[in-house]
Amino acid sequence: MLNFNFYKKNINFLSAGFFLTFAASIGQTFYIAIFANDIKDEIGLTHGSFGGLYTIATLMSAFVMLWLGKTVDIFKTQYLAFIALICLALASFFVTVAASFYTLLITIFLLRLFGQGMSTHIATTFMAKTYSKTRGKAISVSVLGRAAGEMFMPAIAIILITTVGWRVTWTISGAVILFIIAPLCFYLLRTIPSIDLENKSDKQEFIDVAKHYNRLEVAKDKLFYILMLGILVPPFITTGIFFHSIHILEIKNWPIETYAYTMPLFSLFLIISVLFSGWAVDRWSAVKLLPLYLIPLATGVLILSIGNNIVTIYFFMAFAGITTGLATAITGALWAELYGIKYLGSIKSMVMAYVVASTAIAPGIIGFLIDFGISIENQIFIFSIYIYIISIIFLIVRKSDKRLQ
Repeated sequence: MLNFNFYKKNINFLSAGFFLTFAASIGQTFYIAIFANDIKDEIGLTHGSFGGLYTIATLMSAFVMLWLGKTVDIFKTQYLAFIALICLALASFFVTVAASFYTLLITIFLLRLFGQGMSTHIATTFMAKTYSKTRGKAISVSVLGRAAGEMFMPAIAIILITTVGWRVTWTISGAVILFIIAPLCFYLLRTIPSIDLENKSDKQEFIDVAKHYNRLEVAKDKLFYILMLGILVPPFITTGIFFHSIHILEIKNWPIETYAYTMPLFSLFLIISVLFSGWAVDRWSAVKLLPLYLIPLATGVLILSIGNNIVTIYFFMAFAGITTGLATAITGALWAELYGIKYLGSIKSMVMAYVVASTAIAPGIIGFLIDFGISIENQIFIFSIYIYIISIIFLIVRKSDKRLQ
C-alpha cells in the first residue's frame, strides 16, 4: 500500500502539490468564515449582505476558472504555480485594506479564484497529467495539504486574531505564502518528474492514451453530465451543512462548540481516506470505485437527519470525511482515465467551475428552503436518499458504458 520508493523519488513534486493545496486554505470557506464576524462588523454588513457578497464572489471565480483553468495545458507548471501563489498572497494583503462592499467583493473573488480555484486545480491537474499507474497516490499526497490546512489553520488563525488582530493575521498569511511557499514551490518544480519508477511500461502507458478528448467533446458527452450528478454531491452537501451547522446544533439542542470539537475528526478521516483512496485508485482505477465512494456520505447524512443524540454529529463528520477523502483521489484521476491528459487542464477547469458554483449556491438554497418552511433535517434526509439513488445509477452506468468497465 505504501511505496516508499515512489515517495522518495518524487518528494519534490509531491511536496509542491502539498504546499499548493495547503496555501489554498486561505481561500476556502472554512478559513474565511473564521473572520466573518470581524469583517461584517468592520465594514457594516449584515448576515444577508455578507452571504450575498460571498456567493457573488464565488460565482464570479467559477466563471473565470472556465478560462483561467485552461492555462494549465499551456504554461509550465513551475511558473503558473508561482504566479497563482503570488496572486493569492496579494489577495490576502488586500483583505487588510478592504473597507467597502465592493472592495471586499473583489478581495473575496481573488481569494476564491486563486485559493479554492487555481492553487488546487494546478496541484491536482499536475499530478494527474504527470503520473499514470501511480496517479492515485500522487493526487492523494497533494490533497493532504488541504487536510493539513483544515486541521491546523483555524487554530493558528484564532491564536493570531486574539494576539495581533484579524487584519494582521491576513498580512501574516499572505507573507508566509509570498516569501516562503511560493519560492519553495518554484524551486521544487524546477525539473521534470520521474514517471518510470517500478515498471518500465508505466512510462509508455502515460504516453499512449487511446483518445484525448477536448473540452467541447466532453461538454457534448452525456456520460459527463451523469457523472457530475454525483461528483457535485460532496462539495454541495458538506458546504451547505457546514455553513448552516450552527442552525443544526441549535435545533437539536447541542452545544454550539460541538462543531469546533468535531471538525478535527472530519480532517482525520479525510486524511486516512485520502491515503487509502490513492492506493485504491492505482489498484482498481477511479471508474471502478465510482459506485462506492458516495455511500459513506449518504449514511452520515441519513444519521444526522434522524439522530437526536450528540454522538450523531461525530458519525456524520467521520463519514463525510471518508467520502471527501475518497472523492479527492477518485475525481482527480477520473477525468484522465476517461478523457486522456492532453486537454486535462481545460476539462478539469470546467469541472472545477461546476464545483465552485455548487459551493456558492448550496448555503443559499438550503437557507431559502429553511425560510420557506422546509426544515434542514428534512432537506438532508432527502439528500441522503438522493445520494443512494445516484450510487445505484453509477453502478448501472458502469456496467453499461464500455468506458467505465
